Amino acid sequence: MSWQWLEGYPSLDFANTVIRRGWTEHEAVTSVDDLESWLDAAALPAPRPTQVTQEDLEAFLTVRDAALRLLREATGHGTRHASDVRTLNEALLRTPEVKVLGDDAESTASQVVGPASPFTLLLARLAAEVRDVLAGARDDLALCDAPGCGQLFFRRRTNQAWCGPGCGNRARVARHHATTSQS
Repeated sequence: MSWQWLEGYPSLDFANTVIRRGWTEHEAVTSVDDLESWLDAAALPAPRPTQVTQEDLEAFLTVRDAALRLLREATGHGTRHASDVRTLNEALLRTPEVKVLGDDAESTASQVVGPASPFTLLLARLAAEVRDVLAGARDDLALCDAPGCGQLFFRRRTNQAWCGPGCGNRARVARHHATTSQS
């Protein structure tokens, strides 16, 4: 699997593991091997676990699905469900962290409270990245609605409608074909 669409924003890279081809969505992470591949390619907010299991894959998909629906709802595409908020919060609570003073007393560091597996820590930090986007004052989160895309992205300009030039071209071509076929 090629992960060339990764933006370097863990929250969006996490949610965007559902790919749209045409108007049909496809799961990009269907196996432990797919998850391993994504972990190798993505910018992760925690150290990469040395290996993942089928149970880790299932936990990843559960939290990712909730994150995807919540982020899409934040762009005006979907409905917020209390169960998705609960799922995200449960991932956060499995590995609570506190900010402590760093070595130079002018910096801070995150310290996990209690034991946590590397994958549980990673999932909690991915959930925290999503939480921060949803609870923050960001108004640049958008959904690219170009044919064959459906990816979440952060706008670089206030009037940006698509995640990139390729999607803008596809959307304009589709609009042109729709207009000329009606004539």
